[in-house]
Amino acid sequence: MPSFCSPGVMKWRDLIINLVSKEIKIRYMGATLGFVWSLGNPLVVTLTYYTVFTYILPSSQDRFALHLVTGVVHWMLLAQIVSQSGEWLINNGNLIRKLRFPRLLLPVSGALAIVVFWAGCMLVYASLFAMLGGVFSRALLFYPIVLIAFMALIMGFGLALSVIQVTVRDAKHFIDVFLPLLFWLTPIVWVTSSLPDGIARIAAYNPIGLYFNTFTSILHTGVVPETRDLLLCVFMGAASLLVGLLMFRKVDNVVEYL
Repeated sequence: MPSFCSPGVMKWRDLIINLVSKEIKIRYMGATLGFVWSLGNPLVVTLTYYTVFTYILPSSQDRFALHLVTGVVHWMLLAQIVSQSGEWLINNGNLIRKLRFPRLLLPVSGALAIVVFWAGCMLVYASLFAMLGGVFSRALLFYPIVLIAFMALIMGFGLALSVIQVTVRDAKHFIDVFLPLLFWLTPIVWVTSSLPDGIARIAAYNPIGLYFNTFTSILHTGVVPETRDLLLCVFMGAASLLVGLLMFRKVDNVVEYL
């Protein structure tokens, strides 16, 4: 097995770095504040929902602001990867046709660029965590496990969509319509325990909701997630990533459409 520092691996590592740098430069080309703008959208969205559900339509839920901000921050990662994944191949069509390299590097670099921006949001979230009433407990040890599983889940979505959108360009418009609907079906601006039994049973069919409920359990209440929930999060993340990788293996079949 080649080491990470072998010439072949180093070549692809350099390509990933260049692709990530290119994505970051393109996104904020000519912008004076540059990376600072990556914090603008999540901050505005969070402040808007915070104002609405704290002062206009106040919630009786304890420390609802923490629940809301936690949900919005993690939703941003999902929404960015799902909405931008269709461009990972389409925007690099010339590179794919002219250069032989592992095609998987394109979605990997695209996702890494998004994670770089999202890390800035997480720094803001971490700085506000205690002020919003976040709980520091041993449950935090389980947060990285759930977060990695969550990233695997949405990366699986992204890999599949990156291939689908090459041949089905309408997929982007479907995603633009579906994502806002999924947002309201996910426990971000509402709490599962506050729902009527009938609606709660329907909401339980949203697999994304399990991750957000688990984030709330860890960060909001400081309760260690149940083993069943942890295993289910890991299983769904691994299954999604596997399906996404299997679909991405067919990327060479759609190159002619780029």
